[in-house]
Amino acid sequence: MQRSVVVSNRKIDLKNTMKINLSDSNTIILCLIGFLLSRAMVVDNIAPLGVAFFLCVSKLDKYRLPVFVSTLAGTLLSFNQASNIIKYSMCIIIMHFIANNIKNIKSINKISIIGMLIIMPLSIGQAIVFGNYIYNLSISLVECILMFVSTYIFSYGVSIINKRASRKVTSSEEIVALTIIITFSIIGIGDVSIIGISIRNILATMTILILSITGGAALGASSGVIIGLVYFINNITSSMYMGIYAFAGLISGGFNKVNKYLSIAGYIVGWSLIYIYTSGSGSNIRAIRDIFIASILVMLIPEEFMKKIEKFIKGNGGLSDGIEDYLSRSREITNNRLRGMYKTYSDLANTFDRIREKEKILDQKDIAHIIDMVYSDECKNCGMRRRCWETRFNYTYTMMNRILECLEESGEIQLDNIPSDFKKDCIKPESIVKTSNCYYKMFALDYSWQQKFSENRKLVAKQIRYMSKSIECMAMELDRDITFDMEMENNILIELDRNNISVKKLNYISKDLNDFEVLIEKETCKGGNLCERKIAGVVSSVVGQDLDVNKIGCTCLGDSCKIKLSKKQEYKVVTEVSNMSKDGYIISGDNYTYMEISEGKYMMAISDGMGKGRKAYEESSITIDILEKMMDSKIDEEIVIDTINNILMLKSSDEMFSTLDLGIVDLNKGILNTIKMGACSTYIKRSNGDIDLISTASLPVGILSDVNIERDTRKIKDGDYIIMVSDGIIDAGKNKNLGDNWLIYFLKNMDTSNPKDISKEILNRALDIQNNNIYDDMTVLVSKVYKH
Repeated sequence: MQRSVVVSNRKIDLKNTMKINLSDSNTIILCLIGFLLSRAMVVDNIAPLGVAFFLCVSKLDKYRLPVFVSTLAGTLLSFNQASNIIKYSMCIIIMHFIANNIKNIKSINKISIIGMLIIMPLSIGQAIVFGNYIYNLSISLVECILMFVSTYIFSYGVSIINKRASRKVTSSEEIVALTIIITFSIIGIGDVSIIGISIRNILATMTILILSITGGAALGASSGVIIGLVYFINNITSSMYMGIYAFAGLISGGFNKVNKYLSIAGYIVGWSLIYIYTSGSGSNIRAIRDIFIASILVMLIPEEFMKKIEKFIKGNGGLSDGIEDYLSRSREITNNRLRGMYKTYSDLANTFDRIREKEKILDQKDIAHIIDMVYSDECKNCGMRRRCWETRFNYTYTMMNRILECLEESGEIQLDNIPSDFKKDCIKPESIVKTSNCYYKMFALDYSWQQKFSENRKLVAKQIRYMSKSIECMAMELDRDITFDMEMENNILIELDRNNISVKKLNYISKDLNDFEVLIEKETCKGGNLCERKIAGVVSSVVGQDLDVNKIGCTCLGDSCKIKLSKKQEYKVVTEVSNMSKDGYIISGDNYTYMEISEGKYMMAISDGMGKGRKAYEESSITIDILEKMMDSKIDEEIVIDTINNILMLKSSDEMFSTLDLGIVDLNKGILNTIKMGACSTYIKRSNGDIDLISTASLPVGILSDVNIERDTRKIKDGDYIIMVSDGIIDAGKNKNLGDNWLIYFLKNMDTSNPKDISKEILNRALDIQNNNIYDDMTVLVSKVYKH
């Protein structure tokens, strides 16, 4: 019974195995290749290719039996010499029986040696039997070497066929191995033709065309060389065909970036020209006919199938998918960490906010403490102590409470302010009043410092909360789909090289469907204007859009220059500044900045530090430095201004504040947003000569812990001027009783269109009004709006 169970199980396993194998596409492919390679003869009827192929497949249990059958069948039907058929059949049978012993051998060299050792005695025995020892032994040596080489090559091909579903990237060795396997399989078809059309020639041409279209010029040429060489070895064609196929494959692959139709046309033209040139008037029209038929068949292959082959050969699809997956996971991990930091800082800010603050100078604990200290100082050694603090404890304690309540209301008490009953009962009320006042002042001072610390703690809590919001914004920014377009990078590099422009690094970053930027690092140019003069035009021609140049750290003294190219904005802003320090001061209390910031915006700002000299300079400098760094990091303006306000309040025990006049131009929409913190009015001179005035009533930053931010939004057009000034300019008119709006009339009557000239004329006019006396720092910032 046990035996019958075993037999039954073996039958079921074999049936299931055959069912699985026969329905597997890999099995069909391997069986077909094994059958054809067994029929492919190389030199003088030697055909060890099928044997070598089966040796490689025999390590795979799943495919061993069906490939054994197909390879043996191909050998028996090879129309070879009977002795060769017997020799190769015996090799295949031997390999089938020893397969379990060699399937765990990982080394390709060892497997190749085993194959050579199996065929060697049979081949030598055959040579001895048939005589003509020198020639036959030489052929045996060639056969053994061919067995070793083909086993080595086929191992790569079998491996990639077996794992083709999971493999994403292929090596050059594997591609060459597959090409050789396909070529010799085509040879195994033999001289089969349909109505005179050679199946072998058509398949060979299709192989070269497909590899040229999907793999490019290098693969097209190499496949042409391999097929031409194999044809020559098998005496199918002359040696010149090796060059013809290679040249045609090279031409075809050169056009693969355009489309497959141009690649096919290139192959036909290249093949025909060389073939007709070498063959002359005796050219075989049938060969050209086969090329045309193969070309038509390749045209009919679906694009999806060609793309799959291209991805399989180049590995670009899998590689880019792998890179994209890696970047996505890295972005997700970073995002999670940033959100964790955001939550931590947010919780920390909430912890600061939850700390309870004293609502008044004295609470019940403080009152009890003061009463205890007054008792220790004045009553402990008093003769009435027992009467007051033992016999009449509740009464005395209540009286002291009333005294301290009165003290808290008025801040200081006199003898007349205490209850009359207490004055009658206490033998030294003056000392009690004096000591109570002293201790109250101590607690009041402590309360004042606590309030100061509390205010600073609130500022710190607010700043921590802003930090958490900034981190959250960074996390949201990472959520955006940002990709690196490697193909576009390569196209740009090629075009730059054609124009003799050498770059160190280049990145093409695509942010979304219509937003991208190109980052380039190169050596500093001698003329200093290579970016605008040449690079922008070259890159624009590649991407198909006009680009603006934004230099990052481009200096004549440095070794390298970094530039950013982005889509040309609807508007462009050019800014010029004129300024002058107060009489007797080298350092100006006014600071300014103008720069292009992220997301297609342009920023202009003036800050006037309160006071004079270095102190005023430090205040305005801090404001501008923080503004530049945080705005360039895409942090919201309100957070930036609150941060500046908090830093100025925390930086010094002295009062430290500055004005801030901030203007941000949206270069795509043509909108000006202004925020003023104690700053002077902003003037917009329209292209038609009208003057718009922007002014708000707000305090400078650094005065109050809570700042009130007021925004103003205006539409700007081509030819408009935005004029921002410090109070030194406006006060020039006040000092001469011209009022605040003298600048409006001056701008209306000004004919100058150059921003630099406008800023100089305003500054000179302010000096003229004050008879060249400078009572305050003066700064004029003029920005002209252009439309591209």
